[in-house]
Amino acid sequence: MRRAAAFLALLLCLYWTGAQGESGGTSDQTNISPDIWAELKELRDMTRVELRKLEQENTDMMTRLKISENEVEELKRQNADQPKVAFSLGLTDDGLIGPFNTDITLKFSKVFTNFGQGYNPKTGLFTAPVRGAYYFSFTTMDNRSNVYRDFYLYHNDKRVLDSFNFSANGLESVSNSLVIQLEKGDVVYLVLPAFCTVYDSNRDHTTFNGFLLFPL
Repeated sequence: MRRAAAFLALLLCLYWTGAQGESGGTSDQTNISPDIWAELKELRDMTRVELRKLEQENTDMMTRLKISENEVEELKRQNADQPKVAFSLGLTDDGLIGPFNTDITLKFSKVFTNFGQGYNPKTGLFTAPVRGAYYFSFTTMDNRSNVYRDFYLYHNDKRVLDSFNFSANGLESVSNSLVIQLEKGDVVYLVLPAFCTVYDSNRDHTTFNGFLLFPL
């Protein structure tokens, strides 16, 4: 752009010089050879071509900028339309839970977050509000020593994860996670098997988390 402007300035100066000569200026101003005028004409034509090229480049850049702005707006719209689903829970402040003579659904009473209100602390069930891929994770603790412990993660009435270990020392924790495809209305929950125990306190040793990765 600067080079084009310089060409134009040079052309204006030389044309002005020629005009001065035609109107009675000195012989130095009018004594310009045909070769110089030919070069000036070539420079003028080159400048016009370069200006047209710059105008086209500017048009192309503005078009790309408009496309980028439209893509950003579309991403914002998609993000705004996507359901916000996530929960993070703690089990209890009451210490040891269990053992029981039968399997029980763990009801996590400490609700840290519950975006989309998919988790129900009264039932212990997370209900999928939309069809999609969901991520779930949990950490459990037992404060007893030399005991077997087990935890199940259920999808509807199907056990999809069994987290089992032997606790040699007290206050050992176990963590696990997975991704599940859920249909709208499907439920996910943690089960404490019969004769097993789980421990939690105000330090949140036993937690359950989940969120929607993306709808399907």
